[in-house]
Amino acid sequence: MYCKVVFDVPLDRDFDYSVPEHLQSQVIPGVRITAPFGHMLTTGLVVSVSSQTTFSNPSLIKDITCVLDEKPLFGSDLFSLAQFIKKTWGGAIGQILFALVPPQAYFKLQAQEEVSSLPALSAANFSSAEIQTTFERLKSYLDNGSHRVLISGADSNAQTQLAVQLAALVLQHCGQSLLTVPDVLAAQHLTEQLQKSFGANYVMCWHSKMLLSQKKKAFSLISSGQPCIIISVRSGGLLPFKNLRFAAILEEENDNYKQEENKPYFHLRDLMAFRCKQHEALLIHASDTPSLEMIHAVRKGQAQEIILPERSSLLPIKITTKKGEHSALLSDELLDALKYNLQANRPSLLLLNRRGYSNAYFCLDCGTYAKCKECGTILSREKTESGEDRLICKKCGHIEELDQTCPKCKNKIFKSRGGGTQKIVSELNKLFPTAKIIRLDSDTLQHKDGQGHTVRRELEQGQADIIVGTNQALNALQNERINLAAIVDADLESDSPDFRASEHFGQLLFKLKNKLSLRKEAQLIIQASSSDIYPFEMLHKSYEAMAQEELAARESFGYPPYVCMVKVLIKSKDPVLLEAETARVMSAGAALATEVLGPVKTGKRTDKVLKQYILFKTTAEKYTSLVSALDQLKPSKKTDLRLFADPYDFY
Repeated sequence: MYCKVVFDVPLDRDFDYSVPEHLQSQVIPGVRITAPFGHMLTTGLVVSVSSQTTFSNPSLIKDITCVLDEKPLFGSDLFSLAQFIKKTWGGAIGQILFALVPPQAYFKLQAQEEVSSLPALSAANFSSAEIQTTFERLKSYLDNGSHRVLISGADSNAQTQLAVQLAALVLQHCGQSLLTVPDVLAAQHLTEQLQKSFGANYVMCWHSKMLLSQKKKAFSLISSGQPCIIISVRSGGLLPFKNLRFAAILEEENDNYKQEENKPYFHLRDLMAFRCKQHEALLIHASDTPSLEMIHAVRKGQAQEIILPERSSLLPIKITTKKGEHSALLSDELLDALKYNLQANRPSLLLLNRRGYSNAYFCLDCGTYAKCKECGTILSREKTESGEDRLICKKCGHIEELDQTCPKCKNKIFKSRGGGTQKIVSELNKLFPTAKIIRLDSDTLQHKDGQGHTVRRELEQGQADIIVGTNQALNALQNERINLAAIVDADLESDSPDFRASEHFGQLLFKLKNKLSLRKEAQLIIQASSSDIYPFEMLHKSYEAMAQEELAARESFGYPPYVCMVKVLIKSKDPVLLEAETARVMSAGAALATEVLGPVKTGKRTDKVLKQYILFKTTAEKYTSLVSALDQLKPSKKTDLRLFADPYDFY
């Protein structure tokens, strides 16, 4: 008896092993085994079993040494899910499978207590008859085949309430549910809330920062098919559900749902659509500002849409300059509003997304950024290998000299703008020395005792005056006392190498509007070099109107969701090898692409390794073929290749 085994290595193939007679009854597809691999025993996963081998010399085949599982940890959809991930986003099949089935032997099925009594389900108290009707409609979809629904509308709290009530209903019928949120803080907060209602035995959190003992308990509960509600970030989409009846992706438009930092690469939106179809489960995508991809999916009949009734009212919105008499970073109008809120003991929120623009080049007179003459994206200042400064576009690769003339005021004096949220906090500490200012971004969330983890508690206790953060700080708006929000630099929000920048900025504006519009004396302040950088008048219309205009622009310029994109990042220390490898990659994908963009140089000025990327545009029909062709490319000597299908990162 023989079996084919894969390992958690970047080799896209399986290996033949012989099964000793005493282990033959235990070896089935999906179980983990240990076997000699190279010079050591390694955990592998059985993908198939047969009485014969295709290996040319059977006498050289090694034996497996032991079987780790009595039965597969994952459900029957293990291999179909792995193949879907590989086909859609690329990657080695062994690494994909071991992202679904942990290689560590201590992750295993544990004896579970019998379900004696499930928590009682209290009657849902919805805020309107329309939302009650929506709940009844969604309820009818449960255990009635696969359904995919987009829930939109300004009331994000009602969307969360609908998801929780549906999950509770599934729990009552001994099923499993998955609720996903964009970040760990939100997952922990929602878990705490639901555990009070349904108990810690049935509601569990899943994310990378959990204790190992918690992970083992949750993994075993899910893998054994026990009834539960799992609150998670995107990694929850890879869990071994055996009885998944319902899944909800809350704030579905958030970029955090796309995994590009670690393998396997995937987008939770498409991953859960596949899994819920396999499980015949109900999937809802919930957002007050849904992604253009989901709106397009509704247009194509791939999902239904339910629009919740609007609750928002008029909100004062001010467009101001980016500096004032008392500060080079904050306008006088914003400082006056902050001062008023401090006197009224009301917290305020300041947002600044700083990623990728520590070296943006701006006019010292009016604050306008230097932009690419080819595509209009903000230029970044960086040093060449010879030590000379230049301006480069991170979107199309266009290079310009430092000598610039401001298109707005004709000034010729420019300066690099550095810093970010930290610099804003320093400025505020000087201006308001007695105020309690909290910074909320990835830096302050890295450690458990970081300042970012205390925001919710300090807001509830009235000990936070001003919150300064990136878009991660948007969750602070759950506190109803915040009635002032400000975007510190709208130019950076609306212009970036990412073609989704305009969509993201519009989503940010409408989220702020939806949250603030019903609050007393609320206002939104937007600091910008000019009111012309974005059609701010769209805020007086609906989000749907903004989305339709953005979709029309995407279709006109040939960007997703109307075309598919694949990005290949090439790295090398040798510039000659870098260019040769780039040419080879372009040649490999050109026949399946409708357009090839780049190469575009990227990376930090301190990087010793040279980096540049190529973007391939293609049709939906040729997309998987293009992904497969590029995924099969092996990097040449002293180079490295990285494939990103449906890319979200362009820095």
